[in-house]
Amino acid sequence: MNPKILIITLILLVIGSRICFCQTNSRNTSNAISSESLLSGELFDQSLTPDLATYFTADWLAGDIQLTNGRIARTEKIKYNGLLDELFWNEPLSNQIIKLDRESILQFHFLNFHGDTSIRFRKIRVRQDLFTDSGEIFVQQIKKGKVTLLISHSFYFAGKETFRTDKGIFLKDIYKEEPVYYLSLPDNRLVEIRRFSRKNLYTSLSVKKDLLKQYFRESSSGKIRTSQEILDFVQFLSSVYD
Repeated sequence: MNPKILIITLILLVIGSRICFCQTNSRNTSNAISSESLLSGELFDQSLTPDLATYFTADWLAGDIQLTNGRIARTEKIKYNGLLDELFWNEPLSNQIIKLDRESILQFHFLNFHGDTSIRFRKIRVRQDLFTDSGEIFVQQIKKGKVTLLISHSFYFAGKETFRTDKGIFLKDIYKEEPVYYLSLPDNRLVEIRRFSRKNLYTSLSVKKDLLKQYFRESSSGKIRTSQEILDFVQFLSSVYD
């Protein structure tokens, strides 16, 4: 073979192999970027799924998840379960249900909850009883101000009920919601309220006891029972804190 033709052939082979390598490498890099997820967690065994009534919403809703590293996973299909106090993710590629790593989550926001765009949850650290150390839980932020109102959508086991179906009779665990409220005060104190009774409030907010007594004397019912009455009370508290 002519030496010149041989040299040209070798040069073309080298250039061709480099082009192929670059194209392959480019494709691999593209796949790595497109398949990268900000979220982490573990596959959830759906046979362990609790009563649907313990979910904040029965449907998968679009939401943004702010992570502890400052990044945000946007418009993900998510569900929150109050009984388990866990956030679940419908992973789009596999359509699998993932229980998200709660340690990596700072807060999450349902973008449209039946027309309401203000539904947000965040983590707080509380001590739930006298026998356990403090731990982090998810709470919904209801009203933000000098005094911020938070609510934990917790549940308790209420017993079992018998159900009849075409396949026979079976027992079903029944859970009932037992919300726990938290007041985040300007002095960074977090007050737990299970019932908005006068006794509980006078004890928990003793420094404002005289003002609380005046509030109850002037209120129409003298009690705090409805959601609106709770919101009105929190607004009042915000007005009396410097």
